[in-house]
Amino acid sequence: MTRRQICLLTLVSQLASLATADWQYRSRPDLSPPKLNITVPAAASTAPGYIFTAPYLGFDPGSTGPEQPGAYIFTNDGDLVWSATGYLAGWVADFGPTVVDGRLVLRAFQGRLDAPHGRMYGDHVLLDDHYEAIKTIRAGSHRLVSCHEFQVLEGETVLIETPVSIPTDLSPYGGDENQTWVVTNGFQELDIQTGQVLFEWYSYDHVSPKYTHFPLEETGPFGGRSSFDAWNYFHINSVDKDDEGNYLVSARNYAAIFKINGSDGAILWQLGGRAGSDFEVPASVQFAHQHDARFRSRSADGTIEQISFFDNAMHTVPGHTLNPFSRARIVELNHTAGTASEVRTYTPPDALATKSQGNVQLLANGNVFVNWGQAGAVTEYAEDGEVLFHAYLDSEPSRNVQSYRGFRAEWTGFSPEEPAVLAVRSQQGRLTVYVSWNGDTETRTWQFYLVVSERNGQVVKSIGKAKRTGFETVFTSQVAASLVGEESVRVLAEALDSRGRSLGKSSAIRVQNDAFYPWESANVGVNGQYSSDQIRLEL
Repeated sequence: MTRRQICLLTLVSQLASLATADWQYRSRPDLSPPKLNITVPAAASTAPGYIFTAPYLGFDPGSTGPEQPGAYIFTNDGDLVWSATGYLAGWVADFGPTVVDGRLVLRAFQGRLDAPHGRMYGDHVLLDDHYEAIKTIRAGSHRLVSCHEFQVLEGETVLIETPVSIPTDLSPYGGDENQTWVVTNGFQELDIQTGQVLFEWYSYDHVSPKYTHFPLEETGPFGGRSSFDAWNYFHINSVDKDDEGNYLVSARNYAAIFKINGSDGAILWQLGGRAGSDFEVPASVQFAHQHDARFRSRSADGTIEQISFFDNAMHTVPGHTLNPFSRARIVELNHTAGTASEVRTYTPPDALATKSQGNVQLLANGNVFVNWGQAGAVTEYAEDGEVLFHAYLDSEPSRNVQSYRGFRAEWTGFSPEEPAVLAVRSQQGRLTVYVSWNGDTETRTWQFYLVVSERNGQVVKSIGKAKRTGFETVFTSQVAASLVGEESVRVLAEALDSRGRSLGKSSAIRVQNDAFYPWESANVGVNGQYSSDQIRLEL
C-alpha cells in the first residue's frame, strides 16, 4: 500500500467518524441529550413552562440509550435548555423545580441505583438559578436516604424516604430460621437548613406484612436472608403532608395508600390493599402498585377528601397486573359513607403500560401533566382529559428510555459558563458561527464581533446580530469571511436580553477551517454522509 493510499484511508476514516458523531449542537459536541419524539405537538392551551425530566436506560432487555442519562430541561419543541451533564453525578432522578425560603431552585437526587432491590443510595441536592449546588440533603438518625421522595413543605422543611433493614422474626410470614431481615420503609421530615429530624415514621411499627402483595421469597433480592436482601414488603414511593399536619404515604408493594397521624404516627385510614381498606373501592376505582399519592382537597368538615396518584396497575414482578395500561387518577374519599369514587381518570396515549415509576402533576391552569415512568413518555392533558401534548423521552436508535418523575414548570436560569462558540470558514468563503449557552433562558439576541490583533492592541468590529433561535443559534456572514484568513483574527459572541442589555460574552475564538466539520463541506452527500469518491477527487 502506497503512502498516498494510507493517507487517503486515514482521511476517509476520520471523516466517517466525524460524520457519524452526535452533531446535535455544533458549539457543544460534548452534549448528547435525548431527542424527544413528540407525537402530539403542544397546543395553544398547554401550560407555560419547560419540561423537566431525567431519562435513563430502561430495565427491559434490549434497552438502549440515552447516550448521556441525567437531568434535562426541554422546551415544548424538544429543544434543549439545560443539560446537567457535568453538574450532577451518578444516577439522577426526581429532577425539577421547588421553592425554598421563597426562592425558586432546582432539586435532584444523585447517587447509585440498585434496581433489583428497588433501592437508591445517594443524596438530594438543591441548585440555584445559576445551577450551582447550594445545599445537600441527607437523612438524619443515621439513615440512608433513597430517591423516592423529596417534597418541600412551605419552603422550610422537606419530606424524604428512608428505608431501613432490621432483623426480626419472620416465621409468622413463612420465613425459616435464616430469614430474619425486613425493610421497614420510613420517611423523615427535616428542617432544610439545620437537618434536624422533626418527624419520623417506619412501616413495621404500624403495618403488618401479613397482607403484602409480595410474600416472603425463598431466595433472591427479597428473601430476607441478609440486610442487603431484606424483605421489602411495603415500599414507600411518595409522602405528602396536609395543612393539619398529617401525612399521606403510598405503599407500592402493599398496593395501598395510608394517611398517617402527624402527632403519634397512627394509621388514620387506609385506601386499597388486600385487606384493611377503610373505604369500599368499586371496580372503577381499583388500583395497584401506585406512585405519587398527593393530598388535593378536603371539605370544611373533613368528611370529604380528594387525592391524586399515579396508578401503575401493574408491577415489574409478573402476575401482578390489574389493568392492561396505567392511569393518572383523582379519587374522592367519603368518610361518612366509607366509599371511594372516581373524580377523573387520565388514560395514556398508545395504552402505555408503566410497570414502575410515574407521577401526576396538577398545574395552576387546571391542566394535568403526567410522567409515564418506565414507559418513557410525558403527556399534558386539559382538565377534561383532552391530550394537549405528548412526547417520548428519546428517539431511535434509543429504546425503552425511562424517567422516575417528570414535571412542567416555569424557570429562569442563568448559565455559570461562558457562551460556547464555534466559527467555521467554508471553502466557498462563508463564515458560519454557532453559539449556545447551556442553561440560559434570558438571551434574546446574539451580537457577533471580529477581534483583530494589531501591533497597538485589538480592534473589535461588529459583524452583525442574530435572533436567538433555540439552544444553538447560527449566524452567517459572507462579507466578513474575507477577513478571517489571518491567524490574528478571532470571533466573539455577546448575549443580549430583551432590552438589549449584555448578559455575557464568549471568549474570542479562532476561526476553524471546515475540513473537519462535515456540515460545512461541499462534499457532504445524502443525509450528511461523506462520499469516498468525492474525497478521492479532492486528493
